[in-house]
Amino acid sequence: MKRGIRLTSILLVFICLSLALLTAWQVWFSRERALHELNVANLNLVQALDNYAEGVIRQSELVLIELSDRLQNGLVTQQPERLEALLQKQSEVLGLANAIVIYDQLGNRQLSSPLPPEQGLNAADRAFFIHHRDDPSTDTFIGPTIKSRITGDWVFTVSRRLNDGQGRFAGVVAVTLGVERFLSFFGSLDLGEHGSMSLSTGDAKLLFRQPFREQDVGMDWSESPILQRLHDHREGTIVQTSRIDGVERVYAFRRNDRLPLITIVALGREDALEPWRHNAQLFASLILLLLVAVGIIGQRLIVDIRRRTRAERQLLSAKEELLDANARLEVLASQDGLTGLANRRSFDQTLEVEIRRAQRRGSSLSLLLLDIDLFKRYNDRYGHVAGDDCLRAVAALLKQCVRRPGDLAARYGGEELAVILPNTTGEGAAAVAQAFMQALEQRHLRHEASPFARVTVSAGVANLTPDQRDSSVLALALIEAADQALYRAKSNGRNCMKSTEVESQHQG
Repeated sequence: MKRGIRLTSILLVFICLSLALLTAWQVWFSRERALHELNVANLNLVQALDNYAEGVIRQSELVLIELSDRLQNGLVTQQPERLEALLQKQSEVLGLANAIVIYDQLGNRQLSSPLPPEQGLNAADRAFFIHHRDDPSTDTFIGPTIKSRITGDWVFTVSRRLNDGQGRFAGVVAVTLGVERFLSFFGSLDLGEHGSMSLSTGDAKLLFRQPFREQDVGMDWSESPILQRLHDHREGTIVQTSRIDGVERVYAFRRNDRLPLITIVALGREDALEPWRHNAQLFASLILLLLVAVGIIGQRLIVDIRRRTRAERQLLSAKEELLDANARLEVLASQDGLTGLANRRSFDQTLEVEIRRAQRRGSSLSLLLLDIDLFKRYNDRYGHVAGDDCLRAVAALLKQCVRRPGDLAARYGGEELAVILPNTTGEGAAAVAQAFMQALEQRHLRHEASPFARVTVSAGVANLTPDQRDSSVLALALIEAADQALYRAKSNGRNCMKSTEVESQHQG
């Protein structure tokens, strides 16, 4: 019966494990696919935003080039009204332009559209003005985000140096692009509750971020792993926790090919995986129902096997009695060469025999584990020959204390001894352990490396009233319980005894 039940159980476990592993693989694969699709969508979106930002700045650059040509041809001095009209027209053409301003070599405003609320506006302290004043290049410069002194809005500048006829610095012409107008466009894209988008300069200075916070303006994120990746790749994706708000996001980033701009799109990782998580939970629930159905069918099959083999059990019981008797004779003939006690093999066989006997009779079974305290120190101090003599002396004393014909004293391993006590309660086993420990104390075997100055033992007692579990399982449970009790005795200072009961599977 046991073999049939075991094979059936193995089959059921194999089916359940196979379904569970397939489910885990499917969930993992769908998650990786969801992340891959998310990365692809993010890269497409970041490319679109990068193209949009490039287009706006390129348009601003064309305006700057035209104005530079007009200014170098003397339009500002010869026909100022015409230049003002031109500024007004270009400002209307540039939908995202906050203002178009012309500064002289001292940073004073010459012309602007729209007009500032106050006269005497000066930009000599602005980063874009300082850059053009100190750099002879006439290349377009994208400046950091600042508060406009003309409109009071947050803007970043696209500017160009003006030179006089001798190539000397003559001022700056600048287009200020309103951050709010960029944000209104970026904000029209749905990135979920924790999504964000940002535009930065090529040296990782934040121009603006959606959602917008004033304290983030100009933030330096040059230490971010994203910038490290951008050194080797023009675009890519990464998962990391934001330094700004601590939210873990899936980032897609791109460095513009022609402008010193970095565009980043980020989706909250939890938001992005929410559809996958919903589908995974639904799929796992269906598999769980299937596993429950398989378990119910398997349980009924096992019950049927038990019913058909019940008649065989009685015949096997008689055969087992005979085998147990033969096994007992073999155990009695197997002794440990050093101590004269039963060896480990005899102990293991006897324990299973006595457990099966206790199952048939409904009686209790106790196990006593003994460990000579600090025996390594004894060997180190007196030598291994003296250690063997000590083991023999302790074993001889144990045999004197274990006198019932059915009891078995064995050398469990090393300096650890064991006693099997059939038909013995936990109290009876504890009494045997106490009697042995008292006898050992009276013997007073010297052990100067021990705090007790004599040879002592720690004892663990376990008692079992067998249920219908397999005898090998019950044997292991009894040994583990006694070993745990022995461990507690050692932890309690040694030279003491602790006991425990092995719980039945029918207990709550």
